Amino acid sequence: MQRDITPGVVSDPEILGGRPVLRGRRIAISQLVDQIAGGMTLAEVQDDYQLSDEEIRALLGYIAQVVHQDERTHSAQTLTRPPWT
Repeated sequence: MQRDITPGVVSDPEILGGRPVLRGRRIAISQLVDQIAGGMTLAEVQDDYQLSDEEIRALLGYIAQVVHQDERTHSAQTLTRPPWT
């Protein structure tokens, strides 16, 4: 069963083992992020994968959500950690 993660990004156990993908595509978000981290520009990724502007925004929205969750997790750990650790 498909589950919405963020607008335009879904997870379905039947598609790539449930990894987050762009809606209607079999392209893992992690694959796109790896391409960008490896030096491709957003424009190159958009062209190579034939992504729409809306799909690029969905990719960036998902990345932003993950970063914000990570920041909250690290902030909570910092607040509860004794100063000597």
